[in-house]
Amino acid sequence: MPESTIPALLGRYRPQHVIGRGGEASIFRATDELLGREVAIKLYRSAGEEEMAQYRTEQAALARLSHHGIVSLIDAGIDYSSPKDPRPFLIMELVSGTDLAAMLAKRELTLEEIAEIAYDISEALEYVHANGVVHRDIKPSNILLVSYGTTTFRARARLTDFGIASGIAGASQQQEEGKTTGTAAYLSPEQALRQPATSASDIYSLGLVLLECFTRSVTYPGTAVESALARLDHEPPIPDDLPDDWGRILHSMTVSDPAGRPTAEQLTPILRDAVIAAAGLQKRPTA
Repeated sequence: MPESTIPALLGRYRPQHVIGRGGEASIFRATDELLGREVAIKLYRSAGEEEMAQYRTEQAALARLSHHGIVSLIDAGIDYSSPKDPRPFLIMELVSGTDLAAMLAKRELTLEEIAEIAYDISEALEYVHANGVVHRDIKPSNILLVSYGTTTFRARARLTDFGIASGIAGASQQQEEGKTTGTAAYLSPEQALRQPATSASDIYSLGLVLLECFTRSVTYPGTAVESALARLDHEPPIPDDLPDDWGRILHSMTVSDPAGRPTAEQLTPILRDAVIAAAGLQKRPTA
């Protein structure tokens, strides 16, 4: 069914226009006609085996997670308006802003902004991991930067896309079957080796994201295979001139041995201090 002819889902969520596209789904801005509010619809392209696995995984993850650092689930279902082409969907909170990948392509981030993003996502991961969930796909495009309509930019970061999370009953077992799950440029070494991802894997991926915030370049570029294998050959090169304790923080997050990385619970207070330190050094620019 063409996206322009999708009816109101569940009799109340009416799609307006596409605001994002991914490999398996499109994101629509939509109206909840019952409550008169704007929402987001994540509509999968089909009800194939892979799409249904990701749909069930993300639905189960978000149904059990409720945190200000995570985009919230409102409703879910399967659209049968075209009986031969049913499509699962998630109704989610509409977040106003951009994602980190787009922001990095637009301009350099300040130290304060990087610290705020780091703290926000670490705090969200602390909650996620405490609830037995591993995200497995931390990357810039899965970090949304929320705008609250203020005159200055506040990098209030929120985590999204739990489609390949683990620790969920009934979730896809791709990782356990020896398949590499995640985005090649941000995989942990253990994921590159097709070993099960753990909470430490999320910390490693976040470390690569934060390093990219400083350098504005992908640490392990190349094809999926080249990128995945490069981290097995060497740990990420961390610039010597990073401010404050950032070199030490990023090194601890990206060591090859998962046991050597801090937990999100250990990392969050360190990053809170980094936010305070950065705020004392500079003023945030206008957006």
